[in-house]
Amino acid sequence: MTIITNYICSEIDLPMCKYISDSVCRCSSRYEMIGNLKIYSPTFLGLALSNIGMIYWMVEHVKKMCSTIGRSEMKFFYYLYALSNFLMLVLVSLKDQIEKIHFILTTIQSVVSTMCVFSLLVGSFTQDMFVGKWGIQSTSILYLSTAIYGFFSTIVVFFGLFCKISLPIFLICFILNFIFGYSYYVIQFRKLNKIRGEIWAYGTILISLIFFLLSCACMFINSTFIAVLSDKYIDNLFFHCLFLFCAVVMIHKFWLSVCDYEVECLVLDV
Repeated sequence: MTIITNYICSEIDLPMCKYISDSVCRCSSRYEMIGNLKIYSPTFLGLALSNIGMIYWMVEHVKKMCSTIGRSEMKFFYYLYALSNFLMLVLVSLKDQIEKIHFILTTIQSVVSTMCVFSLLVGSFTQDMFVGKWGIQSTSILYLSTAIYGFFSTIVVFFGLFCKISLPIFLICFILNFIFGYSYYVIQFRKLNKIRGEIWAYGTILISLIFFLLSCACMFINSTFIAVLSDKYIDNLFFHCLFLFCAVVMIHKFWLSVCDYEVECLVLDV
């Protein structure tokens, strides 16, 4: 497992690699000086800020869908995703300024990213529960299950980073994240088959799946090739986050495409 982790960290400069791997990505993006402030990977900084801005727009869009099924689930997912992007922005572009709290922020970011994918999967179930289970509201099931998963993830991630053991980090942040993400797409395809969804919905979720797989592939492909072509202005981390954001945007479009705009997605103008 250490061999795989070392290979990943040699291809993509993830913040956690500082604690779980001896390998260093030599093809990470260059830095720029703004006054006395050193900004690492300014292209990633711009991407992360754009992502957060777009997430804000999507949240506001969801808020307008006042009676939409799954509205709370989507907002919760977007909030976690925005927080993960913000923490990644700080860890990547401002790592010199946060050196004393780098470990804490890395732990939080790793846990939030796992909670984000987990909430997306659980939300795909709870959004179909109009009244929930066992007298508990469906959104409460989502929040509670995500909080429990986040608690155990925090213990595992903290232990792995603190003791510099790559196995628990690899299982939580790579294997389980991929399984949860891929399971979400499988469930959506099965739902579309069940309700005989329109062809556009199939296309949207398929494109999202392709972007998701591309974001995973960016952790393994040859980073040297990207660095040479971009003169080290762009690296694998940039494309990983870019493709992942594209997948999230297509999930948003998919969620809108499977709604009944005459009932569930009625926009109320007050």
